[in-house]
Amino acid sequence: MRYLVTQMENLLLLAIGFVIGWFMVATLPQQVTIGSFPAWLIATAAATVLLALGGRSVFDGTFQAFGIGLMTSSSLAAFIVIYDVVR
Repeated sequence: MRYLVTQMENLLLLAIGFVIGWFMVATLPQQVTIGSFPAWLIATAAATVLLALGGRSVFDGTFQAFGIGLMTSSSLAAFIVIYDVVR
């Protein structure tokens, strides 16, 4: 039973990491303006920060599922934002 509870906690942390990462990279840069920087530059900076935080939590051993969710969703969202700019 304890194993099931641990797996459910990990799935919840993974989902929270996905949501926070996607929101911080895909949604927030369009709402926040920093000088005359374009939104894609702010999104890329946010993705870089989230990758660092996610990597820190994965390799530190605490909240590994949360870190995996942050790294995956922020890198995918940054890829989509940059692809939209390039295209």
